[in-house]
Amino acid sequence: MNPLAVAQYGLIAATNRFAESAQKVATMGVEGANVDLASEFVNMTLAKTDLSANVAVIRTADEMQGALLDILA
Repeated sequence: MNPLAVAQYGLIAATNRFAESAQKVATMGVEGANVDLASEFVNMTLAKTDLSANVAVIRTADEMQGALLDILA
């Protein structure tokens, strides 16, 4: 399993999750829009955490590949 591909999918999913939440918050002023602000902020915070975790996976995979290349060289 390729950790970079998994992390990339995770970044896309988290970005989409954040964008959906932001869109809901943006429609809050529209009459008839039923938006739970607390829930959307929780979703945004979780998306931010997901982004950070996936970036850490990419960083770690890069470091591991670099270490492997150093060992093989």
